[in-house]
Amino acid sequence: MKNLFDKSFKLALSNIWRNKLLSLATIFVTGTIIFIFNIILAVNFIAQDALSNLNKKIDITVYLKETTTEEQALQITNDLKNIKEVAQVTYTSKKDALVQIKKTHPDITLAFEKYDLGNPLPASINIVTIDPKYHQEISKYLAQDKYKLYLSNVISTNDESNSIITSVSKNLVKLTDFTQQIIFWVVVIFIIGGALIILNALQITIFNRKQEISVMKLVGASHWFIRSPFLIESIIYGVLAVISSFVMLFLLSQKIKIDEMSLWNYYDSLNFATIFAVEILATLALSILSSLIAINGYLKKDLHET
Repeated sequence: MKNLFDKSFKLALSNIWRNKLLSLATIFVTGTIIFIFNIILAVNFIAQDALSNLNKKIDITVYLKETTTEEQALQITNDLKNIKEVAQVTYTSKKDALVQIKKTHPDITLAFEKYDLGNPLPASINIVTIDPKYHQEISKYLAQDKYKLYLSNVISTNDESNSIITSVSKNLVKLTDFTQQIIFWVVVIFIIGGALIILNALQITIFNRKQEISVMKLVGASHWFIRSPFLIESIIYGVLAVISSFVMLFLLSQKIKIDEMSLWNYYDSLNFATIFAVEILATLALSILSSLIAINGYLKKDLHET
């Protein structure tokens, strides 16, 4: 078995070297397709991450009346937590609000003390929704008569004053949807284009080695022995294509800056090892399938001719 592999491996390397320009073109084009996929994947990740961070900042702040007791405030908080569109609810009492303002704006609290204002800050409930589009529904929910008695004001970042944030959020949603569609079509192009490129390279190699294959058949070589060099050749194409795509990604993404950070820094935060392993396995599967189609097609054709 080892002897068979050694002979097949040497023949595969010989085929690649014999058609070095074709081999280089096959590796480069397949690697470029994978590189484009990786770039779009990184852009999609950045957009999704930005959208997630923005959504955390997009919330509704509910200010409570002075007459609202803490028990009533906690009841409203619990009611809001039971709404499936709500991701997080935080109740801030008057006392907690004063502690927070002392930390962030100590000069304001000094003014409170100077003019004997006590604690004029209202208690509040901060609501984070799973998506900004649910703000209107939450606002309608809070507009019910049973809550009106306790609420003094409801401020949403979907108000006109925050239209810039809302617009950015909508644009990010569009960008993630667009990149996901592009990713799907790049995968389709990779499957079809990659298979055709490798298939074409192997068919040219088979054609050039037509006489050698005929001699191997005459001396009793098995079909598996004839197939194995082409299988190994296609595997080498696949592995080198993935490696070249990551080399291109590393070199070119260093030049692409987003907020003074290179695209590689963003991509590095993805599960790099998993992506590399998945792309290696997918490319190997495609390469092996292409080689089997090429050599089996030739062997069947040759068998009919004889």
